[in-house]
Amino acid sequence: MKLYLSLCRRIFCFAFLFSFSVIHAAEKKTDRKPNIVFILADDLGYGDIGAYGQTKIKTPNLDRMAAEGMKFTNMYCGCAVCAPSRCTLMTGKHLGHATVRDNMQRAPGKEGQHPMEPGTVTAAQLLKKAGYATAIVGKWGLGMPEDKSSPLDYGFDHHYGYLCQGVAHTYYPPYLWNDNKKVMLEGNPPYDPAMKGVIEPGGKIYSQDRMAEDALRWVRDHKDVPFFFYYAFTIPHVSLQTTDADLAEYKGKWPETPVRGSKHYANVDAPRAAYAAMVSRMDRDIGDLLDLIAQLKLDDNTIVFFASDNGAVFPLTGTDPEFFNSQVGMRGYKQELYEGGIRSPFLARWPGHIKAGSTSELIGAFWDMMPTWCEIAGTKPAEGIDGLSIAPTLFGKPGQKIHDYLYWEYHSAGKAQAVRFGSWKAVRNQVKKDPNSTPELYDLASDPGEKTNVAAQHPDLAAKAAGYMKAAHTPSWEKNWNW
Repeated sequence: MKLYLSLCRRIFCFAFLFSFSVIHAAEKKTDRKPNIVFILADDLGYGDIGAYGQTKIKTPNLDRMAAEGMKFTNMYCGCAVCAPSRCTLMTGKHLGHATVRDNMQRAPGKEGQHPMEPGTVTAAQLLKKAGYATAIVGKWGLGMPEDKSSPLDYGFDHHYGYLCQGVAHTYYPPYLWNDNKKVMLEGNPPYDPAMKGVIEPGGKIYSQDRMAEDALRWVRDHKDVPFFFYYAFTIPHVSLQTTDADLAEYKGKWPETPVRGSKHYANVDAPRAAYAAMVSRMDRDIGDLLDLIAQLKLDDNTIVFFASDNGAVFPLTGTDPEFFNSQVGMRGYKQELYEGGIRSPFLARWPGHIKAGSTSELIGAFWDMMPTWCEIAGTKPAEGIDGLSIAPTLFGKPGQKIHDYLYWEYHSAGKAQAVRFGSWKAVRNQVKKDPNSTPELYDLASDPGEKTNVAAQHPDLAAKAAGYMKAAHTPSWEKNWNW
């Protein structure tokens, strides 16, 4: 009997200690800061994935993200072209204040884009100080190591991919960058970073294969610490280049007009199939990342975002946005400040925290990401930013702050400005020629395609928009980005 009671006591003590350790472990897991993943497509149209109406291209993993998370219908990228859009994402500032305001080579004939202004504060720096491991895989486009403006200079522990947007125009580059060092890709053709000459059609190593491997490796290696992972795809930016395996799903599916005699981008036999294959390839790699996060048992502690850096590119060397209905009726393309150039698909998924299958009409932009990430990480954003945290909307809580207006600039093609305030959208083109002209005015509630300029019918609103434009633009440290 004594032996029996002694055994019972031991079993009870063991069960108590085991349950205590399980509860303690659960508490420790809950105390860990959430992982933050931001996935960025390159030149993807608002309607290029199934969740936003795409019917020809298969994107099951992004569609799953929408079904398991929140889909935004009024979210905007930072600009209508790559570099400044990515700058607003990193710095929390709109184009009237941002340190990079347009695409610009750092120097004629040299690899890389114009650097950010020294002293710029990025979200990666803030999250790193808050205890996060930080990495970017893919395209940077905001400067080079020589200018102290590489990812490693601005808060990232690791980078693998492209530093230069020009080199990123080929998916078979002679090299990629790994932590500020070139890694040669044997068997790929040479490429002129000055962007002269036609890209050769192929090579042995497809860059996205290597970047996808590095992305999964880095996440796997950092599973035990909170991490911020920025996955900056080059897909589906031209050139339209893909692997034979990826192309097989769509080859021969639609009538094709081969691209020949391109002045810069690669020639392609089946451009529609190539574009669709590239988008589906991106979706598959996103699915692999989501699956890995689940396998590592990090699903309930990882928030994943998805967006595009600008709208679909206008018909160019094989891209066919009309065929794919990439703009879903919106006006304009990349390099324009109409909705088609700056409205972005935007998804957010965090099981148990973001309501599955939800939709938000909140009006926001890339500069809202820094304060959002910082709030999720429990740290403060930089001072003097333009962004507002969208965390209350994501988590269904009160207190969501609303922008008085959103503002954009585009400095090429005569310079342009745009603002959105409520349902109203104003666009002023040819600012260099006449910086005080009356902007075009559209009511997106009744005219989402921006077909009817109603500035004459609403002079007070047009004047209000002009006032926002004047207030938002501040002098830039780079003289070429001033009016």
